[in-house]
Amino acid sequence: MLKGIYRTLSGKYVTERRIEMIANNIANALTPGYKSSKPLLNSNNEGYIKGSGTSAANTQSNSLSSYINFSNAPLVETGNNLDLSVEGDGFFVVSVNGKNMYTSNGQFALNNEKKLVTLNGYPVMGESGEISLDGKDIKVENDGTIYVDRNQVDKIKVVTFEDKSSLKNFGGSMFVNTKNDNVEITPEKYSVKQGHYEASNVNVILEMVDMMSALRAYESYKKVDQFFDDMIGRLINIGKF
Repeated sequence: MLKGIYRTLSGKYVTERRIEMIANNIANALTPGYKSSKPLLNSNNEGYIKGSGTSAANTQSNSLSSYINFSNAPLVETGNNLDLSVEGDGFFVVSVNGKNMYTSNGQFALNNEKKLVTLNGYPVMGESGEISLDGKDIKVENDGTIYVDRNQVDKIKVVTFEDKSSLKNFGGSMFVNTKNDNVEITPEKYSVKQGHYEASNVNVILEMVDMMSALRAYESYKKVDQFFDDMIGRLINIGKF
């Protein structure tokens, strides 16, 4: 019976975490550049969905394993020449308090100093450092080269990693590299597209299907949990006589 109780509590916990993960994906369905997280099948756990197909970064949270789906999302055309997207394998590099972070969200703007920044005000990095765009006509080529009033000023820094398992979500669509030996590399093939940004790669329909499945599993665990509670209660009462 103790083994059954443990399996029930373990399965209930994992399913709760699964529901939280799905809910977070749904909440970020409209977050530009967001990469969805998925439960990963583990032989020691209950209630998992096995991930497949896409490049994945494995993470651990107690008994919960998961992977990040780094596949590209559809592009949204805006016509704004400061909106950029990376087609292929690659991230924009953003400086947050002097530390490089990585994102697929290319919704950018100019700050008061005419520097290219994220909508949160973090500098977007070029090959030469922070990017200054003091001019009217801004053009970005497919290789990331930037021209201002027909003068070349810099090149958007686009990087990737051989091992994406070191990339941890820093909130929204931002990632931080947690391994010093997993260095930035230039993607073999990528294209920067101006006037577009990458949407979230969350498939809301599939997430809703997964949510319904997880909720049904959770209700089943609750019923079994209640069964064991009732049984223990009866055994305690029997022992009183």
